[in-house]
Amino acid sequence: MFQSARELENVFQTEGAFYKLDTDGRIQLCRSLAVIRRIDSKQEGIDALFVLLNPGKCLPLAGEESIPLLAGEVERLTLLPATPDNTLYQLMRLMERMSWNAVQVINLSDLRTGKFEEYKESQKFMKAQGDVRHSIFSVDRYGELLNCMEKANSVIAGWGTKSSIIPAAKDAHTILSERVNVAGLAYKVRPLYYHPFPWIQKKCIQWLDDMEEQLKETVEVV
Repeated sequence: MFQSARELENVFQTEGAFYKLDTDGRIQLCRSLAVIRRIDSKQEGIDALFVLLNPGKCLPLAGEESIPLLAGEVERLTLLPATPDNTLYQLMRLMERMSWNAVQVINLSDLRTGKFEEYKESQKFMKAQGDVRHSIFSVDRYGELLNCMEKANSVIAGWGTKSSIIPAAKDAHTILSERVNVAGLAYKVRPLYYHPFPWIQKKCIQWLDDMEEQLKETVEVV
């Protein structure tokens, strides 16, 4: 079964912590956290924490003008009602299969870009400026990352299989593995993991099938 966006929006609601980052006069849209909850669920805990590459098209319902310029700590941002994108809809489908009520999503980088080439360019720019505020895996944001990990029953990596992200993926995997067992559909090159939404519906369903099987096997073993 592959539920439509409309069907999923009747079951789940999405929120995000958004901010604008000023780096040497360049303003970039960012999202530090996305939260998907089953509508009317009162569950306090988080069933899973997904660690992906970077935010996609998800924006606040109130529009870009509602996003504040970062003036303090990222961790103190307010969650705003948001519009899901294809990746978040895919996570909702997994939530339905697993009977989950709440998941969180963080990324290797908070910088919101639509295409991978834009992602690479933005990362190159930030590195040249020495600005690591966009990464929850930076030293100054470790407490924020730890809080996310401690809330979740499972931590699932899905940052993709592009070879150029290997350095960032290795750093993230090392930090995560010190605290938790990292789940996810591993690619042949470690520590890369298949992204939840590979665009082609047949492959999307395959990811759901394989991820569901892995998660349920883990539960049975425990």
